[in-house]
Amino acid sequence: MAWGNVPIGEIRERQGRKLHQFVANKVYPFCPHYRRVLDEAGLNPDSLRTLEDLQKLPFTYKKDIASTEENPARFRDFIIQPDEAKLKQSLGLFDKIGLVTRAKREGKSIKDIVLDEYLPVMTTFTTGRTALPTPFVYTKADMQQLRLAGARMFEVSGFDRKQDRIVSVMPFAPHLGFWQISEMGFEAGVMVMHTGGGKVMGSQGILAVIGRIKPTVLIGTPGYIMHLVHLGEQLGTDMSAIRIVVLGAERVPPMYKLKLKERLGKLGASNVKVLVTYGMTEAKKAWLESADSEDSRYLTYPDMEIFEVVDPQTGKPVAEGEPGEVVYSHISGAGSTVLRYRTGDLVKEGLVYGQCPHTGKMLPMLGTSITRVSEIKKVKGTLVDFNELFNLFNAEREIIEWQMVVSKPEGNEFGQDQVQLLVALHDGCNQQDFEKAIQTKFKIQTEIGIDEIRFYSHEEMSVELGMETMSKEKRIVDRRP
Repeated sequence: MAWGNVPIGEIRERQGRKLHQFVANKVYPFCPHYRRVLDEAGLNPDSLRTLEDLQKLPFTYKKDIASTEENPARFRDFIIQPDEAKLKQSLGLFDKIGLVTRAKREGKSIKDIVLDEYLPVMTTFTTGRTALPTPFVYTKADMQQLRLAGARMFEVSGFDRKQDRIVSVMPFAPHLGFWQISEMGFEAGVMVMHTGGGKVMGSQGILAVIGRIKPTVLIGTPGYIMHLVHLGEQLGTDMSAIRIVVLGAERVPPMYKLKLKERLGKLGASNVKVLVTYGMTEAKKAWLESADSEDSRYLTYPDMEIFEVVDPQTGKPVAEGEPGEVVYSHISGAGSTVLRYRTGDLVKEGLVYGQCPHTGKMLPMLGTSITRVSEIKKVKGTLVDFNELFNLFNAEREIIEWQMVVSKPEGNEFGQDQVQLLVALHDGCNQQDFEKAIQTKFKIQTEIGIDEIRFYSHEEMSVELGMETMSKEKRIVDRRP
């Protein structure tokens, strides 16, 4: 399927056909979990031929996939795993003819083509925020899709292969963020300097690289990029060549983009474009927003996947453009596979099928205001959306770095929750004025107060956050038992 050039009505029809083929040829015969799910629901591959038919399937939840101490191998049931006998049995005459034709065209044996499709070659892991880290397996065919997703992100980004030099500060880790950027670079054929983040090279080492090679593109997590920029201000690092910043792993509010651009402007970078990615380990790929604009959306890959947005309470699909929970299904590839996976991510602007006003592509497009259900927690008896706290603190111009700690009184696990804000402010900021203003904003946002605000230097906050020691900084720390 050509990406972004197919009429919307035809995209839906093709997705339905691919869903049927994927379930019939790979999922039902070879994926233990979904064969069991379809059988228990009284369904078979012929039951799933359109996008609407997908709603017949029960949802898959994180708890269904996540490894536990009692069942650490649960993830295996989600891997497409044919044996030779079942594979031969599942192939029809036209499938066999297609394999022979492809083998001749690619100069490979049929055995190698089958191994490319189904043999695991790489594993990434979930971050383990709500359970043990769970493996997601890639085959060689999945790696090709990861590269294709990277090439499409490159196409949308405005990168110039001949002129751009990219520095990535994504941490070296078995996580999607690093691998998506790495495979994008290889597929697009563009220069990418992987630093491994502060844990590997150290922030001053990364800034030395930036000063030496003068990158035009900087890629990393929002918190670490801002940390680098502030340190660059202190050290006088030349960042004037930077024209694009790509951020991943966290939601980025518009005020954060503005704040980052202002800070980069002080280092000589003008007219910087800031783009945000959205990715999930379970999907085995990531998506890029269409433009540095408030009306941008994430451009998805309808030849590889189906997105739905449902009411988080009822599970019923919502209308196009309406808010709800993101639900994800594979319709191609192999390895670890999910169908109707409830991500726990809430998207404010919903999902629309249409033409992107920035790129002209006709695609299913997902809104960019995405928050996590798992980040809504009870504090002092009140439900607090930690997603909004990221927005609140990241938007404050006075703040360099921050961390919020929720705990119980020492020695009293049944006592009232205590909230501390650890913060580093820019030089010249009045601490009393800041404390009064942030208390007011925090109470309006959460209906509770901050019990204590502690002021630190930038260096001290970097240590508290683990900027040089952790793969991802610790913004909100919940120390309650």
